[in-house]
Amino acid sequence: MDAFIEFDGNLLIGIQQTLNADWLTPIMKAITLLGEGGCFWIAICLCLLIFKKTRRLGIICSLSLLLTFICCNLVLKPLVNRTRPWVIFEEVHAFLPPPGDASFPSGHSANAMGPAWAMFLATCPVKIGSRKSYEEVPCLGWKGIGADPRLVHRFGIAAVILGLLIGLSRLYLGMHFPSDVICGLLLGMLCAWIVHIIIKKIEAKRGIIGA
Repeated sequence: MDAFIEFDGNLLIGIQQTLNADWLTPIMKAITLLGEGGCFWIAICLCLLIFKKTRRLGIICSLSLLLTFICCNLVLKPLVNRTRPWVIFEEVHAFLPPPGDASFPSGHSANAMGPAWAMFLATCPVKIGSRKSYEEVPCLGWKGIGADPRLVHRFGIAAVILGLLIGLSRLYLGMHFPSDVICGLLLGMLCAWIVHIIIKKIEAKRGIIGA
């Protein structure tokens, strides 16, 4: 057996054995359900798009989710085609039925972190000299009507934490190797960062979206 796969599998076994508790299992199942099919994050993006005060942010988060889904589910999963951990390691306990797709990277983790990190980046205070200011954050809404970036930034932090918890739930439930989850989270962050950079370049030339 490959040394890395053995390390990855033993790490997962250790995580399951350390965290396993009857009271925690239903909580982890509920958390992982928030990443099922990306429905929760699609709903978040739609809500941001519907309301005028967050429409520009909704566009950014939606593009991040779309790019993450394409890279993760349509490109990397079929390309790598990694076997699920319980197939290789008998000690791994799968708490859920087999998903039917490949293990690497974790789609739940990637598709959660994509829009979450996009929300975080879009609402970060802008550095001016030695201080940071929310006043310089581009309008999050449409036609100059935008939500308070301070408030939305807190939601962005909460969304990132939720993304991390979804990744942890995938390990607890035995659905992925640790490397699947870590790479999934990093992929979501990368896709959000790419969208963030592209939006900034477009807006530098053509003005703020929706303005």
